[in-house]
Amino acid sequence: MLRWICQRYWSHFVVGWIVMTAVITRRGSGTHLGLDALPLAVIASWAWALHSASALRALITEGVRAQHHTWNLLLRSRPPHDPNLRYSAFVQRMRSTERHLHAVARKNRLHRLTIAFVDGWDRGGNANAAASLREGHRAHMWLGSNWFGPDDTVHLPVILEHELGHILRRDNQRSTVLQATGVLLTVLAAAWLPLLLAVLAAVALRLLYIGWSWWGELACDARAVRICGRDAIIALWRHHTALLSDHSRRVRLWNGLRSASTHPPCGMRMWWARRTDAPSSSGLHPLMTLSGADGQAPTRAT
Repeated sequence: MLRWICQRYWSHFVVGWIVMTAVITRRGSGTHLGLDALPLAVIASWAWALHSASALRALITEGVRAQHHTWNLLLRSRPPHDPNLRYSAFVQRMRSTERHLHAVARKNRLHRLTIAFVDGWDRGGNANAAASLREGHRAHMWLGSNWFGPDDTVHLPVILEHELGHILRRDNQRSTVLQATGVLLTVLAAAWLPLLLAVLAAVALRLLYIGWSWWGELACDARAVRICGRDAIIALWRHHTALLSDHSRRVRLWNGLRSASTHPPCGMRMWWARRTDAPSSSGLHPLMTLSGADGQAPTRAT
């Protein structure tokens, strides 16, 4: 229980440390209090990095369990006595996806790359979601089960290559370093700058981090463009835009504001795909041969 509380509220503790440092340095007079904030800033930065690394390891471990209860449960369990075409096509896509991802893992010296259905593990998970994590030589990929159904499987190669881009670029580890640096600079700004300038500095650091996150997404999009072709990724973001259009304007606005901190808008991503130096359509991806299977696949993994 104590471990869970520490993992859950560690980031709140670090933020509280930043506020406490700002209050302490504002109560006195003289520059020596600003110098006293330097070791506190280093400790807060280190604490944030430690928390992020611990959380990432926990998520990778959770991904291993999720693979056993979702992906392996469907792929390696005994098939039905008389499996229909929809079931067979769904499992065949899973098997081909696993072979492709494991081949990429061996090529890039990853010791383990696990896969799990996000909507099979989390009942509130999005069946159109995709995410990836990497910690050292271990990686995990969360996939929504809709990407393996007949309506969306044409976009599966783009999704896989984009998420593999995050894994190969080590974006999770880079994010930890950048966030820890941001905590360090925020504490020092609170100690050494007037209050208004300190707030502006914190906002500027946050905007810089958002810009870096956007650049990482666009870089992974560029990788998908070079492997799958420009038309494939543009079709994916048009499909995503069409899905969002089914929601009310308030929901679309909320989703847009929530995702803007990490992902650029779809219009920018389509513009970037057109600007990327790559052919409109590349050679046939190993998974594209499975996109013509008909039938309605299940929407959940379990």
